Amino acid sequence: MSTDLKQLLTISNRALAEEIQDYLESKSIICLLESDNPASSVMNLTMGGATIESITIFVHSSVFAQAVGFIKESPYKEILTSDLS
Repeated sequence: MSTDLKQLLTISNRALAEEIQDYLESKSIICLLESDNPASSVMNLTMGGATIESITIFVHSSVFAQAVGFIKESPYKEILTSDLS
């Protein structure tokens, strides 16, 4: 199996990104979350509060279209970018 990942969404809310990840994984689509500020997780634990970061959700390219379809049918459809919808 190839390791080609494709960017599905980029959002600034980690909790929402994890919720979307859980939703897609319940549909058997494995996701990878990548932060543009990896230290933010530690900062949240030690200092509390929300830090500024962008979370990118990646899926394997072989299930990308299926993932987009699931998002379109979900409560998260309004966050799809126009090029994906």
